Amino acid sequence: MNKKNILYILLSVIALSGCNFLDKNPDNRTEIDSKKKVRLLLVNAYDAPNYGPIGEFSSDNIIDNNTPDAVGHVNTKQPFDQGYNQIFAWQDVTAFAGQDSPYWIWDHCYHNIAVANQALEAIAKLEEKGQDMSAEKAEALLCRAYNHFILVNIFGKAYRSDELSKNDPGVHYMTKPETEVKPVYERHSVTEVYQLIEKDLLAALPFVSDEYYAVPKYHFNAKAAYAFAARFYLFKRDYDQVITYADKVLGNTASEASMLMFDAQNCKEKGNIELELYAWTDVASPANLLLLSTYSFALYGNVNTSCRYTFNRAPRDYTVNGSGPCWSGLFPGVSIWRFDANFGGFLSKLYEPFEYTDKVAGIGYPHSIRREFTTGETLLCRAEAKIMKNDLSGAVEDMNVWAKGYLCTQNLTDANIKSFFRKNKNVHQTPVLHNTDMCPEWTISDDKLPYLWCALHFRRIETLHDGMRWFDIKRYGIEITHEIGYPVVTKTLTWNDDRRAIQLPQEALIGGQKANPRENMGDNNSVTIDGPSGNVNGLELFLQLQNEMSSLTKEPVNE
Repeated sequence: MNKKNILYILLSVIALSGCNFLDKNPDNRTEIDSKKKVRLLLVNAYDAPNYGPIGEFSSDNIIDNNTPDAVGHVNTKQPFDQGYNQIFAWQDVTAFAGQDSPYWIWDHCYHNIAVANQALEAIAKLEEKGQDMSAEKAEALLCRAYNHFILVNIFGKAYRSDELSKNDPGVHYMTKPETEVKPVYERHSVTEVYQLIEKDLLAALPFVSDEYYAVPKYHFNAKAAYAFAARFYLFKRDYDQVITYADKVLGNTASEASMLMFDAQNCKEKGNIELELYAWTDVASPANLLLLSTYSFALYGNVNTSCRYTFNRAPRDYTVNGSGPCWSGLFPGVSIWRFDANFGGFLSKLYEPFEYTDKVAGIGYPHSIRREFTTGETLLCRAEAKIMKNDLSGAVEDMNVWAKGYLCTQNLTDANIKSFFRKNKNVHQTPVLHNTDMCPEWTISDDKLPYLWCALHFRRIETLHDGMRWFDIKRYGIEITHEIGYPVVTKTLTWNDDRRAIQLPQEALIGGQKANPRENMGDNNSVTIDGPSGNVNGLELFLQLQNEMSSLTKEPVNE
């Protein structure tokens, strides 16, 4: 398993005189021997990868613009990186290992876990000396649990049940610092990983604190921790716990929750895309619970010169470019930006300011701020849990709060939910759920289906570009297809397809990790996508984007 070496963030001061050399530490690393040093170390446990691109490209939120459009027009676009060809075709990714690749996610998550484990080791020593390290320990445990949660949901199959998921390979759950050279780790099962995440969560939640953070929204503050617990228990289908922890974030009533929603009106009134981005990622917004700064190329796949795969056609038409149960025409709650109407669009939260480290050489990093936990997504976790608990009126109340927060003027009711989400109406909005195939005891009655489809539809809009739609597809066994190129090759992902678990990066396999199986695949038609990569250096890409900004326009919106 390849991981970054832990870089100790504090260097010791070596005295120049008056001390015997043999009395000194043999290296120049400062021991993490104080509360302050532990806190500073934990800053490095938020070196977040952006799993949004790999999740979106794997899901039904992205299409290939090189397939014929509604009038038969075929494009010849190249993607920003050849790895996107492999991701979209659900192939093992071998073409790239940079930002947004499986390796990038694997490496950064395990780096964060290693930092958390180093902090926990230091915390244990400080506790032995009588120091109260409960808040710091809670933060370290949450970082460790969260990063394993991302890893197991990317590289493992969806959780089914404790018994059934015992046979599904997950990831190795790291609980102590690495001290050996090139160790080989066994993968824990999905069940074991979920059990260890829960153990860390339950140990952390009573002690999580906001008190020592300069900017709480960039750390696991209390509300972010409870939102993580709500999402975790939703995936585990422990619905009582979902509601318990979501209530700690949102309050117990609709009126309390309505005060915490994203300010869609304020965002849409901004005059340009950067101002809109700052409205999405504002640390003062009560809607943002945890913000993570990532180095990502997520935006550049949507640049006009390299937008082969984008949020376009059916995914747009059946989410923000089409009617819903309580709105007509375009979804009123967001602005869609586009370079060219033929190649799709994106929300301004995808926009990435560029940080130069050397302008002359064109070296730097595109920054993407992930809204990892929000009140909107937590509210929809609670609504889904209420549906499963047969509290349909409570679920409608929560979903109505979400819709009103995104400027929907119509009231969400039982009648318009049942009218809009009818069985077999539209595969994009009423997909077949393979819950009983995944777990025979997991039954969903027909009367709940319209409400569940509504919750999943709202989640799809709430989490656009974030990769969360892929997790929802996995946990409900939703089957999807990807049409690729021309002549069109259709790829199908069945509910039990092995490719629902992204293949481990090549570096991990070389290091001794066991590969995900590939025996059971929904299609046996192969596709080879060749051509030069659209990837360019940072300065060229940034200047290209700046040139194309002149043609960037907002879609018309409903007033």
